Amino acid sequence: MPQPTLTRPELRLAAFCKAFALLYFAAAAGFALVPDLTYRLATLGAPSVSSAEATFWNVLAVSMMTAAGTACLVTAARPRERRHAILPVVVANLTSGVVAALHLFSDVRSRALTAVLLVDLPLFALTLLLYRSAAPGVHSEPARETPQPAEEEAPKIQLKVSKS
Repeated sequence: MPQPTLTRPELRLAAFCKAFALLYFAAAAGFALVPDLTYRLATLGAPSVSSAEATFWNVLAVSMMTAAGTACLVTAARPRERRHAILPVVVANLTSGVVAALHLFSDVRSRALTAVLLVDLPLFALTLLLYRSAAPGVHSEPARETPQPAEEEAPKIQLKVSKS
């Protein structure tokens, strides 16, 4: 039986996920291959700091970008069935935007945090909007609290050898 064609919002989610998978993987490659340039771009020109701590955050950024790219690829392949795979990206964008905002509203002033806030909160909103529009009114099944009863086993058939 052929699968029904994807709806316009599902196609939009697939296209968005393909584009952003490419973007996330490109960012991961940029973070990995040119960490100093990435730091200068994120801080709008502040001099790069080379230290074990900066390397740690660079490694974490690369891994987070590849995780987001992978989630986007999984969703893009089958947006109807796998749209929930994009949720870690939604949560990551929301978390980084909110944490950046909290730091900015405290006493920390940072161009990098401002860049995170200005990129991740709009990206969170756009990703969430596309996720929600791809399946309006569809809800995940709640987790089962009790295991399903096992199917009854079919009676065993005893084979006999007869003499002819």
